[in-house]
Amino acid sequence: MYKAKKIPNVMNAFSFSKYQTQILSLTGFIILSSLSASSHALATNPGAVCSSDFSQSSLTNADYSSLASAGNNYVTVAGNAVGSIPLQIRMTTSETNGPPTNGSFNAATIGSNSAFNIIRDWPSVNSVTSVNLDFRNSITEQPIFLTNVALSAFDIDYANNANNSFDDYVLFTGVTASGSTIDGAFQSVQASGSNIRAFRDARPNTTGIGLYTVNTNTSTECPGINLDTACQGSVQFSEPVSSVKIRYSNANYRTSYNNSTNQQIFFRLDNYCYVPQYIFSGTVFDDNGGIPASSANKDNADITSSSSVYTNKPKFFNGIYDPTAPEAGIAGSTVRLANCSSTSTTYPTQSVIREKAPIGEYQISIPKTTLANNTNLCLVESRTGSTYPIRTSNESRNVGFSATKYNYPNNDFGRVIAENAALVLRKSQYVNNCPSTINYTATALNTTDNSDPTKGFSESSINGNLIPGQCIAYRITATNRSNLSINDFTMQDKLQEKGKENAVVSSFLTLPISTTNDSDYAANSVKIGDNGIVRTKPLVLPARSKRDFYFNTRYGTITNSQ
Repeated sequence: MYKAKKIPNVMNAFSFSKYQTQILSLTGFIILSSLSASSHALATNPGAVCSSDFSQSSLTNADYSSLASAGNNYVTVAGNAVGSIPLQIRMTTSETNGPPTNGSFNAATIGSNSAFNIIRDWPSVNSVTSVNLDFRNSITEQPIFLTNVALSAFDIDYANNANNSFDDYVLFTGVTASGSTIDGAFQSVQASGSNIRAFRDARPNTTGIGLYTVNTNTSTECPGINLDTACQGSVQFSEPVSSVKIRYSNANYRTSYNNSTNQQIFFRLDNYCYVPQYIFSGTVFDDNGGIPASSANKDNADITSSSSVYTNKPKFFNGIYDPTAPEAGIAGSTVRLANCSSTSTTYPTQSVIREKAPIGEYQISIPKTTLANNTNLCLVESRTGSTYPIRTSNESRNVGFSATKYNYPNNDFGRVIAENAALVLRKSQYVNNCPSTINYTATALNTTDNSDPTKGFSESSINGNLIPGQCIAYRITATNRSNLSINDFTMQDKLQEKGKENAVVSSFLTLPISTTNDSDYAANSVKIGDNGIVRTKPLVLPARSKRDFYFNTRYGTITNSQ
């Protein structure tokens, strides 16, 4: 609509010439305001429809204000169909043959409806203002393609005198999934009294079919600051789009007119549709608690000394991803969505590739329509190859699915390299003469760094010949270095047998029994006087703990005493 020059205030659009009397101006204002309030209201955009499988929404009044004041930043819109459309919008503007000598861009509320309001005093009849709306998924931060995007523009005027040589022309274009640009398809509201039609601008460098008024009555302009149906033009995009451009320019290329004057339009985002997607995400990570791979050692059972890298490491091997540890993601794993009752049943998902996503991060999505009534959902992680072979979390985790919850983040899976295994088993030996009793836990037999196995338990080799008939007692220490308990832990050790694995003599379990953990041994553990496997019952080894197991063996050729 034409606006009196030098008067940027929106309400002054109703001002009459200074040569008219104040009484006539006031009377005209009252009449025109009454008409605008009573008989002129926006018509429903015919393109504001969605199919039954889609969620449907539009901008709320608050969204218009938020977007108009957000600068070039993305705004999470409230018009999200109760969270089923995870939409963020970024609004940017650009000028051609500008900038305007005066003008504004704001959100305006007329009655119960808000709209974006562009006011421009352009320096040239060839000036253009473009407004871009970029759509992004608020969860994945990737472009989101919305279906049946519908918009309306209002106050599309025709110049009515030589002092106002600017005919409003509004072109809506959108970017599709293929990257092509399409025009918004005209949606007629002529039955509601609209004078706006689709029009192809024939000027050079101007393409597309935009909105233009057919009301060329030089005594009539759009009636003021409202969303008037007579000056409303609506469009809908026939394909899903991830962005739209609103191009506001002059359709008047009559050479006799050269004064661009103040102009304004309003526009609204009337509709968008989206098939709700459930999004599952997380990170497959190295659960090393900040221990560098160069310092990792599968045989280091020291979890108490200040010199040990495994001392005071509460974030090591705890199944929780903590980048501050620091812990990092690892590549090479696959995560799939499966039925918890039968994880071989996999649902078809689509991987979401985020630009500059950290290593190890995954995001997968599945349309609500594909999932149907399957609600017992688990994420299952797997990998091939020999790297990071040890899990610190279960391979499958239930996502706690709810049909009204669309985002499932932080479904992380931990792994470690072999050198950072939770369990460390250390075996020490003590040469003895098979006494009737041994105080296995005596301090004298359990000195640190003992190098003589004839004086107590030692990890050193037995030097010299072992006399047949002598005994060797063993201490097996199981250390859980992790911050998770080891459940169903079973210690087992196979006694050597002549002729196997280069053994020249056999060893047999013998007395004395360790009273410390006699009850720990399983019913199928080797019996006294036999050769076989020493094994415990399934036990629980708490986090950051160790446990010693003792037994005595006799070497030489003896018969079964049982």
